[in-house]
Amino acid sequence: MQIFDRKYRLFGIINLIDLLVIIAVLVAAFAVYRLLSHNKQTATESGGTTADYTILVPGQRGITAEQVKVGDQVFKVTGKPIGTVKAVRLLPTPSEAFDPQSGTVKPYQSTVYSDVWIDVSVKGTPSQTGFAVGDITIHSGQSLPMMTSTFEGDNAIVTTLTIGGQ
Repeated sequence: MQIFDRKYRLFGIINLIDLLVIIAVLVAAFAVYRLLSHNKQTATESGGTTADYTILVPGQRGITAEQVKVGDQVFKVTGKPIGTVKAVRLLPTPSEAFDPQSGTVKPYQSTVYSDVWIDVSVKGTPSQTGFAVGDITIHSGQSLPMMTSTFEGDNAIVTTLTIGGQ
């Protein structure tokens, strides 16, 4: 029995070109699956040490600030996961206003804007400069634009970082 017949069918069953197309489609489907399944992995699924950090997003309108909920996944603005929200605190934004009667500047608490304090928990690897999570290193004092599924903080700052309960 010949491997290919006169019509270039493999063992007289399937055309050689058709077989190559089927193999190419299977390889492409596997590549797409691997790409998509890798991107779905969350930061909490990755192994390593647990760290907690607090993000301050200053001066947000109250209705916007209330969109962050406990359990929300936190992402870099590029879409990479960087933790899960553990707690959210809204504090009125402190400000100052000139009092024309006394001629002084007096502090007051805003009734419109809030500072949003977001406590986040994540797994990653401690490094010499902070805490590595995926392709970034988080450290205290860092500007860290972040978002959840319903909130975006372009001017967010990491205020505290606690690695492994320390």
